[in-house]
Amino acid sequence: MNKDVVVVGLGAAGSAALRAAARRGLDCLGIEQFGIAHDRGSSHGRSRLFRSGSSEGAEYVDLAARSRSLWGELEQETGEEIVTVVGGLTIASADSPLLADVRSAMDARNLPYEVLDADDLRRRYPQHRIDDSDTGVLDPGTGVVRPELAIRLSVEAARAAGAEVRTGVSATRITERAGGVDVRLSDGTTVSAAQVVVAAGAWTALLQPDYPVPLTVRRAVLSWFRPRSGAEDRFAPDVFPVFTRENTGEVSGWGAPIIDEYGVKIGLHDQAGYEIDDPAANDPRVAPWELERVQAFCAAQFADLEPVAQHPRGCMITLTPDERFAVGRVDARSRIVTLAACSGHGFKHSAAVGELGVQIALDEQPFIDPTPFDPTRYTRKKEAVQ
Repeated sequence: MNKDVVVVGLGAAGSAALRAAARRGLDCLGIEQFGIAHDRGSSHGRSRLFRSGSSEGAEYVDLAARSRSLWGELEQETGEEIVTVVGGLTIASADSPLLADVRSAMDARNLPYEVLDADDLRRRYPQHRIDDSDTGVLDPGTGVVRPELAIRLSVEAARAAGAEVRTGVSATRITERAGGVDVRLSDGTTVSAAQVVVAAGAWTALLQPDYPVPLTVRRAVLSWFRPRSGAEDRFAPDVFPVFTRENTGEVSGWGAPIIDEYGVKIGLHDQAGYEIDDPAANDPRVAPWELERVQAFCAAQFADLEPVAQHPRGCMITLTPDERFAVGRVDARSRIVTLAACSGHGFKHSAAVGELGVQIALDEQPFIDPTPFDPTRYTRKKEAVQ
């Protein structure tokens, strides 16, 4: 079997890459070891935060904007709502570097935002515990992404454009040769391709043992919280924006309003737990001790939420050393493009990352300068030290 492009892994970035390849009229194949929109990796969870402004830098603002555009096209085609814009609130002390980084990134792209002092925050968002030293930045372009829906619609669009999709089979070996790449599958067959895009998430290092970017897979937990009786309306999307809450010397977290029966989603910024050697063995069940810190955060920040986690689910985060993305080839002559390591902050960028990976694979002019995400930055740093 010969293909123009094979995409390995059809999670957040991989599903977008397959759609991007199929839209270009290429003969392409997507491979997913589980089912479409499964809950075994890092792309599930019913809701993920979408921020138009990202504290990570202006290039991430550009990725988010492109992702929003790509999802908007899918929404127009299908009539489904992938992104619900509810606004986003970042709360921290007035001198916090986080607030400065958010404002700097948004200023760099002339995005609108509003600065709120502690009294403004208490008046407009009484759901939160607010300290006298707190300041808020309100981003009107922030919202919630429905991850499973985004993945499913991307794969369906790719199929409609001619892509082949195989589920329940995994890639076991990827080998470059003169003029192409061979992808060995778990059913014993081999697929040959002119280009391969690897979007394997937590399985990246296992599938590419010579990948030069140091990747660490860590445990993460998803959890939701129920409003106290009579307080349900206080956490609706029209009054309770997506939030990021930085606490000096305490646990810092993030969350999203009620969009379904699960309740208010809350997580921690430093939520990464123990290291995972075998992603396939990550337990979807959650032990009580894994919920203690997020429940304490909920109790301290929200008087109107029951501080008992609901529907907890195991997840994973794959991290690079600098927690920045690694997108591209590891060698200019390579025919393998790897989309790696969202480091816990990547779903809002994933549609754009998938498209960028295909643009790199096809030597197209990318919509954004990919240099900040170049995976060879790690080998260059190592060589500079030696």
